[in-house]
Amino acid sequence: TKDETPEVINNFLKKISFRLQAPVIIVRTDNGIKFKNHGLKEYFDSVGITHETFAAKMPQQNGVVERRNRTLVEAARTMLIFSHAPLFLWAEAIATACYTQNRSIIHRRFNKTPYELIQGRKLDISYLYVFGAL
Repeated sequence: TKDETPEVINNFLKKISFRLQAPVIIVRTDNGIKFKNHGLKEYFDSVGITHETFAAKMPQQNGVVERRNRTLVEAARTMLIFSHAPLFLWAEAIATACYTQNRSIIHRRFNKTPYELIQGRKLDISYLYVFGAL
């Protein structure tokens, strides 16, 4: 619920800062009411976080997320085509693309995968199979 939003965001940001051993500097959200909260603003101000907003339903203002989504869609489409899987597996292909990319794409700044940054360890990916192979 929107009443729980500030607490959930605060806890998430604290967890990320602790795991990365680096402060969160900017939080970008849409202009939703749940993000226009006095408690959230106080927390951001107290820890030095800049809160940037963009207009809802304006993907041009949130290019990083839009590019990430496009990358996931392209990966899912490629997996479905090469595995000759039916389109009803689209959601599974998207989930698989997200799962594998979070464990394989290296973040330039930290030279680690997102999984390594959050969990603090490398993941054994020897159990992964080609999409549609099972």
